Amino acid sequence: MIRHQARFCTFVILSACSIAPGIQGENGPLQRGDRARLERLVEANVIATHAYQVILAKKSGKGDRDCYSPNGLSESELEEVVAHQASLLKEDLVQVLSWTRGQPSKFDPSKDLDPILAAPLKLSPKLPVNVFSGYLSGVAKADGATIRAIACLYQCCLEMERDGTLLWDLMDYFIALGLATYVGQLGLPGTDADFMAVGEKLALMTCDSPFQDNATSPFAWQICGRKIWNWGLKNLHLRDQFAMARELLDEPGIRILLPRIKTLPLQRIAVIGHSFTMQSHWSTPGSFAAVVGAALGLTNQRVQYRQWASGGLTASRAYKMFYQDVLAWKPDLVLFTVAMRTDQDLADLKTMCSGFSSAGAKGCAFDTLRDSSEDAIRNQMGGDAAKETGLTIIEVGQLLATAPDKAEFLCLDKIHMTEPYHRLMAREWLKFLVGARTARLALRETAESGTTKGGKT
Repeated sequence: MIRHQARFCTFVILSACSIAPGIQGENGPLQRGDRARLERLVEANVIATHAYQVILAKKSGKGDRDCYSPNGLSESELEEVVAHQASLLKEDLVQVLSWTRGQPSKFDPSKDLDPILAAPLKLSPKLPVNVFSGYLSGVAKADGATIRAIACLYQCCLEMERDGTLLWDLMDYFIALGLATYVGQLGLPGTDADFMAVGEKLALMTCDSPFQDNATSPFAWQICGRKIWNWGLKNLHLRDQFAMARELLDEPGIRILLPRIKTLPLQRIAVIGHSFTMQSHWSTPGSFAAVVGAALGLTNQRVQYRQWASGGLTASRAYKMFYQDVLAWKPDLVLFTVAMRTDQDLADLKTMCSGFSSAGAKGCAFDTLRDSSEDAIRNQMGGDAAKETGLTIIEVGQLLATAPDKAEFLCLDKIHMTEPYHRLMAREWLKFLVGARTARLALRETAESGTTKGGKT
């Protein structure tokens, strides 16, 4: 699972780029000596990633002893290797690239690179990184550094607990070095069925690993392939929230609303949400919240749009983590996308809504984030909660339940949502912001009268 970190996001348009399977330098293909230096950088990350996993094996007692043997290294010596990797990934990449090309550079390989490569760790052919390297060598035309870089990402992703930290750092590092990071760049297919077929082969060849249960099962390989593919597309900006935003703005139903979008007045919109709103999640090229933020950034600079998000965010955690920061930002509108699990969540949601209302900000939430026929209480923001908080409720439950592509909504983890879902939600969120859909108003007078008022908002 992603180690979701508390963060807020602003939206900046990034240029799209693509990376060829071969290694390219600024002045064309790298020469043999240059490739050798690049291969050393990649292999150092393979070794250091393995060193950390050897520590995991020792502490957990899990994993094949031969595959994850410390080879005589103490735990402190293994931790030194891991520390060298952290330092290596922080090096000035301009200097690192100059070094790979044999040009004058301030990069000193003796500081971190050489110590990692000198570590006497043996990498079993049954390790995921070597199993996947062997597979790629047989099905794709790519140089050694490219194959090892992608295999290193898979080894880290299978570990799962660092897919929000080290994995992203490695992917950014390899992209900066001009390396491919997902198998689509090697011309290989990327459907979920394709990833499962590969996983069924590789699982039989892979040793038991000290990650989580069934960490190298066919499904583990499958979901790892999907994660690496989707993050690769996003990090290269080949398919991300901006690509989805441009497509959204070109839809006939949204295109006719462009005059309204472009003339939205100066305002600040805040989104407080869990993983369904996070652009960093692997399940979709763009979360609905991020897509709308990108669409507004492309069309109307008067609207300021920020997200405050954390995985599994409940109302109580949102109150503790983000409320004061969001309040200080002085938003005009706040969208809550938080889990409601306890009475304290409701109490804290009411406190936040009251505080924002006193500061002149309106609150809103969707009636559900999933099919309304499901028992998804943690995602529900309707009913009594709406009446007690005074939130404006944006009704999408019926649309989700009857969507023609509903069967495609759930991603492989059976929790998060894929691009079709986020397209629908982005469409409805943007329409709500420009007053082009009907929402149910759950205000104090509504609760008191026991009736529901409908109208344009």
